[in-house]
Amino acid sequence: MARLMRCKYCGTLQDEPQGAKICVQCGGELVFLADDPWAGEGIGQKGKSYIRAQLELDQIAAPADRVVERHLVITVETPDAVPLDEQAEGVAGREPLHFVAVLDTSGSMRGAKIGAAKEAVRQALRRLQDGDVFSLVTFATDLRCPLESKRVDAGVRRVVTSSLQEIQAGGQTALCGGLERGVERALTDPEKTNLVLLLSDGQANVGETDVEVVGRRAIDARAKGVTVSTLGVGYDYNEAMMAEIALDGGGRFYHIADAGQIAAYLTGELGEMASLAAYNAVVTLNLPAGTGVQALSAAYPVQAHSLSLGDIPISTTLEVIVRVLLLPQPAGSRLPMDGVLSYSSPARNALTNPLNRVIVRFAQDALFTPVVGVVGPVVKRVLSYMQAASVLATSKAATRGLGAARRQSEIDLASMRQYAALLGEDEAVAHALADSEQVLREMAAPSPAARPRAKAATHAAMRRHRGSKDFEKA
Repeated sequence: MARLMRCKYCGTLQDEPQGAKICVQCGGELVFLADDPWAGEGIGQKGKSYIRAQLELDQIAAPADRVVERHLVITVETPDAVPLDEQAEGVAGREPLHFVAVLDTSGSMRGAKIGAAKEAVRQALRRLQDGDVFSLVTFATDLRCPLESKRVDAGVRRVVTSSLQEIQAGGQTALCGGLERGVERALTDPEKTNLVLLLSDGQANVGETDVEVVGRRAIDARAKGVTVSTLGVGYDYNEAMMAEIALDGGGRFYHIADAGQIAAYLTGELGEMASLAAYNAVVTLNLPAGTGVQALSAAYPVQAHSLSLGDIPISTTLEVIVRVLLLPQPAGSRLPMDGVLSYSSPARNALTNPLNRVIVRFAQDALFTPVVGVVGPVVKRVLSYMQAASVLATSKAATRGLGAARRQSEIDLASMRQYAALLGEDEAVAHALADSEQVLREMAAPSPAARPRAKAATHAAMRRHRGSKDFEKA
């Protein structure tokens, strides 16, 4: 039976080939896995990492004596269950969490939407354990807090059910105020896990309405240990606003076309946050001094050579793309890059997982061409990530005007075309670029008919960056 091998240069995993042990992707040398997390070593053993981590490189060659840009793909995979020795004490192996439901009760929520939102809260309460903390915030023209930070038990469930009956839809949309009040409730009685889940079907029109300013509220919340996720219902809400809040808040954004899906998505997101495999996950890259590092997603803040991944649920595969700017190196030199994943288990144990090494080889300028050492499958994944980033950037730019959106989309399309050129004449890549161009142009010149596609594209882009699940189909 073939054994698994890893390329010493691009980092890709592959079955042992017949004959010479040469990477089919980049031509680099293959080595057998000795003690690698992806092979399952150490899973379930106390004090050892139960999370798998992998590092891959998009192009292993570079011209000498020039500043070059390369992309690293970091893949983190969590198991379906945390080993018993790493589970927290308490029910279901986890500590209590604080869940804050922030509901839009403006006039546009009348009818089926407000009814579905109330039912979603009821179902969420059934998923919470006794001892969890629950808060309920509503916003329209004014802000209200029908339930303030109560430990969940049978009595609280009855109180909430009764309170929900009194909620009526009407008024305008003080979305920023609702977010602020929700974060405030979470910080009043914080737990190790704190989730604010904001649901709205409309445009913010009371209080602060600037996308970046509202996003900074979510950044502040994340810095204080509060995750913010958003659910946009229907086709009239501002997807740029909802996506920005979720990106900055370290959470997820969901587009819900039909009110009947609200309960599935709300309780599904709550279930993910209640089933975490890793807390405060951080990837620290070992890179040469002076190397520039930039994550392609704002969801993963970078400080020096470290990226914050936040909390990661079980049964999750997370892919993070990092752009690195390498300083000039002499011809013939080899530049290794690796790293380590650090996180806390639910049992509060500090665990680490090494990231395999990848290597860039520097050749004389005259011997280098742009396609040398290209790793096709990795380039395609980076390009997919760039496409998702361009959707989010164009959506955000559109809030400043159609001119800004068009400029952003053209800049991004030019960058994607230049990067895709590494793959030459690839029919699938050409089709993907054409589809991206159509989506971005629709977002830069929106019409009522394009609204569903724009919201679906934003949702898909967020899923690409954060690994959001489709709970309606799960």
